[in-house]
Amino acid sequence: MVKHTILIVDDEPTQRKLLGRFIEDLDHNYLVMSSGMEVVDFFMNKKTIKGISCHDVDVMLLDLSMPDLDGLTVLKQIAPIKGDLQVIVLTANQDVTLAITAINYGAIDYIVKGERDIFARVTASINNAIEKKNLKYQVSHLARKGKDQVAFSDIIGQSEVISNVIKLAKKAVNSTIPILIEGPSGSGKELLARAIHGSSPRSGKPFIMIECDLLKNIDAEEELFGSEKVFADGAVKNIGKLREANNGTIFFEKVDLLKPELQVKLLRFMQEGEFTPVMGKFPIRVNVRVISSTSRDLEKMVIAKKFREDLRYRIAAFPIAVPSLKERGEDDIKLLTENFCRDFAINENKKIKSINPDAFYLLYNYDWEDNVRQLKNFLFRAVVLCDGDFLKPEHFPQLLNKENNSLTKAKAAIKKNSDINSELIDIFDDEGRCKTIDIIEEEIIRRLVDIYNGNLSEVAKQLDIGRSTIYRKLKILNDGEVT
Repeated sequence: MVKHTILIVDDEPTQRKLLGRFIEDLDHNYLVMSSGMEVVDFFMNKKTIKGISCHDVDVMLLDLSMPDLDGLTVLKQIAPIKGDLQVIVLTANQDVTLAITAINYGAIDYIVKGERDIFARVTASINNAIEKKNLKYQVSHLARKGKDQVAFSDIIGQSEVISNVIKLAKKAVNSTIPILIEGPSGSGKELLARAIHGSSPRSGKPFIMIECDLLKNIDAEEELFGSEKVFADGAVKNIGKLREANNGTIFFEKVDLLKPELQVKLLRFMQEGEFTPVMGKFPIRVNVRVISSTSRDLEKMVIAKKFREDLRYRIAAFPIAVPSLKERGEDDIKLLTENFCRDFAINENKKIKSINPDAFYLLYNYDWEDNVRQLKNFLFRAVVLCDGDFLKPEHFPQLLNKENNSLTKAKAAIKKNSDINSELIDIFDDEGRCKTIDIIEEEIIRRLVDIYNGNLSEVAKQLDIGRSTIYRKLKILNDGEVT
């Protein structure tokens, strides 16, 4: 389950403590405040407390009866800047008019303290608030994408490597410097390009994507640079992608596949800021930001005479390397999985709550050749297959097949090896001293991991311990060989 941040606002210490423990039991993060003035100051001045900023808060549990500034006044004051914050008000007052006023000021629910099963009621209200925020985000994301206003917040991940990519990209947002986004297939290069455009002064202007691998027909030059061919009615056949992108951004996906003759003409445009359409007599000047992407090493392609060196220097003035999913690590895989699972479940009208640990194990240990795109496709299929509350290993048949194949090969290798003594662990070190239990345990785990080709499920089975236990021990050992 994705952890969310709940802000608890109540002037009673006991109430704050009870709600805090309850939120912890729901596996969410929480922040507490004891006064309305503190809340207003937090949001109005965009503060950060204990590493939590006002933008990080998903749901606020707000007591209406506070001595310094009551809840209704708080709601009224933060209304213009609260964004998609979901507010649930709590009060001992059963006055219906008070509830209506709170909702008119932006609250989504009203809970009376002391009512029966209040914690069940709070749980349901928080879940509804989170679901409402998710739906609101989806609608907002689609609307922003339609207007070419994708933001960096749309890039899911908290790992150091992806955070560094975003920090670097933000430095180029307000510039016109050409950007080359490098990285493996499916790693999110297009999303990063759209986020750069959507966060720049060109946001809302055209974002024109050119799939260079498709620019192979005889009209490729005309498609990119346009044509001055005129029909009898005076209409121009094609203005070209560059003119479509005027005042916006043009994104060359798989720029390494751009035809040599188009490379020459693109270089001239980038040098002079203008181009001449097919059959045109006069050059045309446009204001376009150029972003390119590639999954290949352009430097090697230059050496192999498959890409122009002068064009590479032009398009790679500001290079950004996007990491693979494996480089991003388990935490990002978990975040991406939970977000994709939630979004697909909503779209497919499924009541899937989360993904169970055994299925996560499969995802963590899979070799994602097509990275985030492949993970997303696998999760889409899993959601469609799932009729229960949780995604399980059987909903990922592709991953199970690979794990079973790995296990079969491991068993065959063990059977082939007739020298049993080669698998024995020596209890004495090179100096004749007895090894500690921890060292022996580490050597056993490492040996079995090697024998079973990294299949932690089978290692755990052979040692007669839970898979989560073996996984935890491997993390403690920091075994870099296990993937």
